[in-house]
Amino acid sequence: MTNNEIIRQELLKLIDELKEQQNLHGKEANESIERMIRELEQIALYLMAHTPEEAMEYARQEYFAAVTAEALITPGIATVIQDVKEHIYLPYYKGNIGDETGTLVSSKTRFDLASITKLFTVLEALKLTEDGLFDVNMMLSEFYRSPFRDLHVTVADLLRFKYELVTPQRIDDPNLTAVKFFRNILRPAIGPNSHTYSDIPFIIAKMLMPRGIDFLSEYRDELGILSLGYERTGIVTGGRTLTELDDEKARQMEKIGIKNPGHAGLYGTAEDIARVLEALSKGFLSPESIQEMLYPGTNEAYVKRYNPISRAETTQPVIRAMGVYVEHPEGMKVSEVIPGLSKKAFAITGFTGGYAACDLAHGFSSIILANPMTIAATGAKNLISEVPNDNRYLLDSQGRPIRGGSYLVSQFANGRKVTSIVSPEGQIVEQRNYTGMLDSLKLQQLYTLLKLRLIKRVALRLAESDRYVEHIEEEFSGGKRF
Repeated sequence: MTNNEIIRQELLKLIDELKEQQNLHGKEANESIERMIRELEQIALYLMAHTPEEAMEYARQEYFAAVTAEALITPGIATVIQDVKEHIYLPYYKGNIGDETGTLVSSKTRFDLASITKLFTVLEALKLTEDGLFDVNMMLSEFYRSPFRDLHVTVADLLRFKYELVTPQRIDDPNLTAVKFFRNILRPAIGPNSHTYSDIPFIIAKMLMPRGIDFLSEYRDELGILSLGYERTGIVTGGRTLTELDDEKARQMEKIGIKNPGHAGLYGTAEDIARVLEALSKGFLSPESIQEMLYPGTNEAYVKRYNPISRAETTQPVIRAMGVYVEHPEGMKVSEVIPGLSKKAFAITGFTGGYAACDLAHGFSSIILANPMTIAATGAKNLISEVPNDNRYLLDSQGRPIRGGSYLVSQFANGRKVTSIVSPEGQIVEQRNYTGMLDSLKLQQLYTLLKLRLIKRVALRLAESDRYVEHIEEEFSGGKRF
């Protein structure tokens, strides 16, 4: 069999695997699969004219260029992509941590994970349930000495955002006292909306969990984590400053002595997140717990939303499972999960610029941690970068590369980090939340994983000795031991 025949054979095999695992078959999912196939066909053509080593380097450099483009709108960024089934691991770091020293982002840089903390609250609830120390399916009103006597809903449904919980007053008031916090958090009411994103369910769930167990310490080895925790030590970045949390609720809770809220507050490295997703792929949770985690509590793609001003009910196209996003028929515009993946794919984001995605069926996972606006790094509340003339990776809302010579202006606006695309002529052509700018990099991460999987399979089939096989395994794993 010729080299080209081997390449074609492995290409078709990988395409068949993608289609076999594909969960949804609507327009968005089918078009996404077709884009994945086109990317694979391009690298297959490259392989036919180059060695596997050259193809691997080409795929890596393309990915590094995509990360470098994203770094135009953040002082520093840490990324990891990995394939736990075929032992592929590729980290890449760009920029600085966001202080005046110019310290570069590295594998040891700890970021404010913000709402990615919710994933760990879910893992804690499910793991403690497996170990008989908690019951995620118990109603809040039934817990021993529960302060939530009127909430006849389960913890699992709470963590799925199935019910909107409304406190009598906001709990992110800068003048919050411990008494006021507990007076509000212990008297929530079920609101009129369903599956509405909220921090309150995770704060309450964390309060109900056994207080004598430090989850991150007890399960540290199983999760493989190195420096993930609530402490802000070592090389840290990602918050509004380098000394305080970005999340307002977590910041106020910390001031009154609540150090580990369930909705935000964790700091960790991109490598930590990758290790946790690897642990999930290798059985940290039982299949039943994984199924529970990824079930959104509804089979409908649209959820109810009540407008208190117009007093009208509308539908919102969102499906969230237990603390995470799962695939949606309308694609990434309403979900963080890339369309076309398996039913075991999920993603979670954080306000500070964090993103983590995992497809347990395919063995793929990807992580982006960024500090899009760190005031210490910029000396002001905005960051301005010029788009290079050869830009291919920073895309506008229509999926087209942003014109070279344009400017990206990132700033705080109305409490959110907003990036404006300004034409070379000085006109604002588009504005969006910072995290929306990450979509092209998320896609590039998946394409790179698929390309590296194909290249590695071909390389192994062409290997002529055990020593060369060992060399291939070392190169594609980046020295990581799986």
